[in-house]
Amino acid sequence: MTREEKCKLAIERGYTYDPETGLIYSRFGKLRNRKEKSGYIKFGTKINYKHLNLYGHQFAWYWVNKECVEEIDHINGIKEDNRICNLRSVTKSENQWNRKTTKGYYYFKKSNKWCAKIKVNYKNIYLGLFNTEEEARNAYLAAKEIYHKF
Repeated sequence: MTREEKCKLAIERGYTYDPETGLIYSRFGKLRNRKEKSGYIKFGTKINYKHLNLYGHQFAWYWVNKECVEEIDHINGIKEDNRICNLRSVTKSENQWNRKTTKGYYYFKKSNKWCAKIKVNYKNIYLGLFNTEEEARNAYLAAKEIYHKF
């Protein structure tokens, strides 16, 4: 079953979404806010004894825009904040730009220096070798301002 079919089924089953608060409710008015280990809100419904799961941000986007998109980004980085003003349609590459775990630089043992790189449209752009971690970080952040703008 496609994501769009799941969204339509959830609406048929009486699930609703409040764009102002980002909350999802069942047909009985029960709040659906089960948080997964990943941090995203997830809920489900049954059809023919089969349980179908759907992420809150995907349902929210469909509820407002009546379309399913490739990727949905939480602008403020808070995965359970599904207010429509906090969601935007992005490509898979754009969705990686605001990851907090990606540094864009690393220590290069062969030269005993710090190397900085940035990925744009699935291609690495070499930013150079630097004597200190701070210099490499600053080069990455400067490139991020140029290449990863929304």
